[in-house]
Amino acid sequence: MKIVHIMLIVLFSVSLHAESFDLLLESIKKQSAKELDENQQRQQRFFGAEKDAKILLKKTKHELAALKRKSEKLQKQIDANDDNMALMEETLEKRVGDLGELFGAIRQVAGETKADLEDSMISVHYPERGEFLDHLAHSKALADIESLEKLWLIMLEEIAESAKVSKFTTPVIQPDGTLTAEDVVRVGTYTAVADGRFLLYSPKDNIFIKAKAQPSGRYLSSAKGFDSPKGDFVKIMIDPTRGQLLNMLSLKPDLTERIRQGGIVGYIIIALAAIGLLLALVRYLYLSYISRKIKKQSRQLDDPSEDNALGRIAIVYKKSREKAVDQKEVILEEAILKEIPAIERYNALIKLLAAVSPLLGLLGTVTGMIITFQSITLFGTSDPKLMAGGISTALVTTVLGLSGAIPLLFAYTFIAAKSKSIIDLLEHQSLGLIAKEQ
Repeated sequence: MKIVHIMLIVLFSVSLHAESFDLLLESIKKQSAKELDENQQRQQRFFGAEKDAKILLKKTKHELAALKRKSEKLQKQIDANDDNMALMEETLEKRVGDLGELFGAIRQVAGETKADLEDSMISVHYPERGEFLDHLAHSKALADIESLEKLWLIMLEEIAESAKVSKFTTPVIQPDGTLTAEDVVRVGTYTAVADGRFLLYSPKDNIFIKAKAQPSGRYLSSAKGFDSPKGDFVKIMIDPTRGQLLNMLSLKPDLTERIRQGGIVGYIIIALAAIGLLLALVRYLYLSYISRKIKKQSRQLDDPSEDNALGRIAIVYKKSREKAVDQKEVILEEAILKEIPAIERYNALIKLLAAVSPLLGLLGTVTGMIITFQSITLFGTSDPKLMAGGISTALVTTVLGLSGAIPLLFAYTFIAAKSKSIIDLLEHQSLGLIAKEQ
């Protein structure tokens, strides 16, 4: 039985393995057929793309050949045009002849005239002429008769206007940047005035500018008088450089700026000079006062008063009337010596200030030169403006020192002479008292 069972199991296993192998073989055949079909389709697509590429290549070669033929044709046409242009230019030069030189002269004159008129304030009246001259100066065509006549008229117009004094209303740029219409008086091509102030002309914007810094003194007063003239002739400053001199005058420092250039030494000199002059004035008033008192007392020696030096000396003399003459003289001399300090008070201080002022000026000079040499050491001599600060300090302090010393010296001399005259008067009156007793 067992043998039968084993044989049945073996037969069953063999049958199962045979069936699985058949299925596997069938699957492999189907997969191979599918891959073969895909390869055939891929080959068909490749052959189709190759055919299309060959057709496109053939078409492109035909187009390239056509373009080459067209390029050769165009190049021949360009060469022919160049030859024709050269021939035409040669023909033009022959026909133009001397007109070529005239054409060059016209362009040169137009360019030079344009450059001159751009800087002329008359262009405010005729702003369109600049565009015409620019076109004429850069034109490649021969100028016609109308253009030549217009150029001639523009030049005559400039000459005529440069000899006129014209008044008109035009926009003016104010110092704060605002634009205001004002009545402007123009003197030729040199000077323009509005509201008593000089105007600067801006060629770039073709407009007048009222400068914030104006020339001082008689220059500005002439501009103010020009707005409302009195009489047939009026004086006014003209600037032949068309604004350069006016700019230089406006940059000229005034008295305050000059003093500021002196620095701290300059301020010290001014302070000492002011103190000295004020002290001299006070002393002059005081000496004048006591001089009047003494002169008044000299007419009333019998009734002395203590409010003046001569009265006090007379009182001392009366108290020593019983003493000997020698003693009286000594007493009077002592009384006079007591009055002298009050009379000569501060005279030495005024003299000292008169002597110190030029020394301080010399100190400022040395300081300014030191600053100048430092600038030269650091920056060289390429820019004079860098040295101007030290030189200004040196010169201004010297001027301030002398300006303070000279009046102080005169004041000291005057005050000293006034004091000496009062002392001499006291001595003379004192001697008169003694002589009167004898």
